[in-house]
Amino acid sequence: VVVVQNASVLELKKALRRHFQLRQARQGGVQHLSWKYIWRTYHLTYNGEKLADDRKKLREYGIRNRDEVSFIKKLRT
Repeated sequence: VVVVQNASVLELKKALRRHFQLRQARQGGVQHLSWKYIWRTYHLTYNGEKLADDRKKLREYGIRNRDEVSFIKKLRT
């Protein structure tokens, strides 16, 4: 997924959403994913740190080109 150099976490989330929607459309898979459910159920993480603040810049988390972020399931409280 490609985002601008000074992108925020929210912009990354939007780029992920666009990427998955385009991929699903190309592959003819499920047309609708509930992103509200996904963000309620999973955290985006980088090096074990949750990307919790949508306004924070990716650079502030230390994310650079070709770095990987991953989804981890939120624990129930």
